[in-house]
Amino acid sequence: MRPNASPSSRPDRRRSATPPLRGVAGGYDISRWPITVAPLPDELPVSWLWRVAHRYGMTSAVTLAALGLPQVNASVPRLETYLRWHADALAAALGTQPYAADEALSPHEALEVELERYAMDYRIGRLPAATIRFCPQCLAESRGTWLQSWRRRAPAACPTHGVQLLVRCPECGAVPFSRSIWMTAATPPWICPQLTGQQPPSRRRRNRCGYDLRQTPTSPLGAPEADTLDRLHTSAEAAAAHSLEPVDVAGFGVTARDHLDAIFELIDEDSDLTQVLAPDATGRDRLLSSARLAFEVLDQPTAHAAADIADRHGLLDPNGRHTPIVTDARARRRPHNPLLAAIRLRSLEDVLSPTAQLTFRLASSMPRYPEPIPWWPDQVQYWLEQVPLAVIPQVLWPGTLTPWIQDHDIPARAAAAMLLAKIGSTRAWSLIALDLGLPAAFATTPSALVTRMRRNGTWQALLKALENLATRLADSPPPIDYSARRWAAEPTLIEQAVQSIEIDATPGITVDRNQLAVLLWQSYTGGDARYHPDYGTNATLEARTTSRTHDALVDSLIERAAKELHHLTAQPDQGPLEWRPP
Repeated sequence: MRPNASPSSRPDRRRSATPPLRGVAGGYDISRWPITVAPLPDELPVSWLWRVAHRYGMTSAVTLAALGLPQVNASVPRLETYLRWHADALAAALGTQPYAADEALSPHEALEVELERYAMDYRIGRLPAATIRFCPQCLAESRGTWLQSWRRRAPAACPTHGVQLLVRCPECGAVPFSRSIWMTAATPPWICPQLTGQQPPSRRRRNRCGYDLRQTPTSPLGAPEADTLDRLHTSAEAAAAHSLEPVDVAGFGVTARDHLDAIFELIDEDSDLTQVLAPDATGRDRLLSSARLAFEVLDQPTAHAAADIADRHGLLDPNGRHTPIVTDARARRRPHNPLLAAIRLRSLEDVLSPTAQLTFRLASSMPRYPEPIPWWPDQVQYWLEQVPLAVIPQVLWPGTLTPWIQDHDIPARAAAAMLLAKIGSTRAWSLIALDLGLPAAFATTPSALVTRMRRNGTWQALLKALENLATRLADSPPPIDYSARRWAAEPTLIEQAVQSIEIDATPGITVDRNQLAVLLWQSYTGGDARYHPDYGTNATLEARTTSRTHDALVDSLIERAAKELHHLTAQPDQGPLEWRPP
C-alpha cells in the first residue's frame, strides 16, 4: 500500500490557523495570586500570614518562598518587621498586606507601652518579652485569627467572653508562637504546631502536638481580679494620653503618669516586676495581688495613712532602693517616683535630720528626692531641684533672713548660704564650703547654727524661709554668676583694677588702695573679707565695710574699679556689681 503523502506535500489541504490568545481585561495583573485573604481588624501579621498559607494549602515558609521573598527564620517581632519591609511586594502579589493605618492605642496596648516606658525611665532592667495569649472561643468564631490585643505581658481577660486569656497549650505546655516551628506547619492556625517528645529512632521527623486550641478549657476571671485589671488599664490609658489633669492621691496632686509609675514601683518592690510578668499562673497571681496592695496604699486620704498601710506590708522601705532615706549620692543613682517619695518623706518629717530635711525639701508642699544623676554629661547643666551654687553668694544677702539671722552676724549669714546650697542637693558640706570660698573648717558651722535654731524653736521657721528663698531664686535667678566671680576675681586682677583708677586725686577719700581692693572683692563676689585667704580679718576694715553704703565717694571708686575688674576677668556674667533678691 502506498503511504500517504505528508501534509506539507498536499497543497489542496489548508493548515488550521493558531488559535488567538484570550483577551485580558485592562488593569488585571496575571501575576497576582487569585485568592485574596484580607486581614481582619486587630489581627497579628503572623496570624494573617498563617491564614494565607493555610488557604493555599502551604506552610508559611513555603508561602514566602513562593512570593519570591528571601528565606527567614526569626522570632515574631523580627518577622513582623520583615513583613513590613516587604509590604509592597505582599500587596502586589496578594492584593493586600497585613498593616493597616495606625490607630489610637487601646487601653490594653497602653498598658504594654507604659510598662516599657517605665522600665526604661526607672532603670529596672529588661522586661520579659510580650506573650501571645489566646481565647479558645474567639479562635473558634474567627476561624483561627490571632489578635494584636492578645500579645501582652500583663494578664488579661477576653473582653468578648469574659474568660482569662490562656498562655500555654494544655497538651504540650508550649507558648504559641514562642518558636518559629509554626512556619513549617501546614495545619490550620488553631492547631498547635509544636514538636513533642523525643524523635523516634526509626523516623526522621518528630511528631507535632496537633491539639485543637479551640477546645481548651477556660475559666472566668474573678471580680477582684477583673476590677484590679480594669483599674490598671484605666490608669495606663490616662498616662499614655499625657493627661495634665492632676490626680489627687494621698493628699498630693500628681500627674496620671506619676500615679501609674507609683503603682508599678509598689508592684516592683513587693514582687519584682520583671519576675511577675513571666507567662505562668504564679506570676499572674502575684502581679494581681501586688497591684491590689498598691491600690490599697494609694487609695488612702493622707500620706501618713498611706505610709501606715505600706509599713504594714513592708513597702516604702527606707533602706530599700525605691524610697531610700540617704542624703549622699546614693539617693541619685536611680529615679524615684515623686508620689511615693512625698508619701514616705512626709510620714517621716518629724524624725528626719536637718540635713535630710534640706536635701528632701521637707518644707515644701511636696517633699521630693534630688534629681537622679543624668545618663549623659551634657545633661549635667539641666539638673533641677537643687539650688545652683552660681546664684548663692558667700555671705547671704542682708535682710533676707532678718527675723532669725541678724545682718551683723556674718558667720551665721555664711552658714545660711551653705544651708541654702544644701536644699534639694546631695552635695557634701565640704564641697559647698569649697565652692563658696569658705575655709574647710567652716563645714561644721551650719550644724552649729541648726542646733542653736532648734534649741530656741526657730528651726522650722528658718527652714520654711530657706525653702521660699530657693523657690524665689528658681523663679527669678540673679543676673550674677557668683561662683564664676569667686573663681575669676584673683588678687592680682583686683590689684590691677584698683591701680587703674586714681585715688589720691579724689579729695575726701578715707580708704587706701589695699582697703579699696578688699571692698571691691566683697562687693564683686558677695563675700566677706574675713574668709579670704589673702585679706583675712581686719576690725577697722569691717567697720568701714559696714558703713560704706553711706560713703558715696567710696561707692564711686568701687564702681569704677569693678568695671575694670569685670573686663580683666573676661566678663563671667552680664549682671550688675551687686544684686538683692526681690
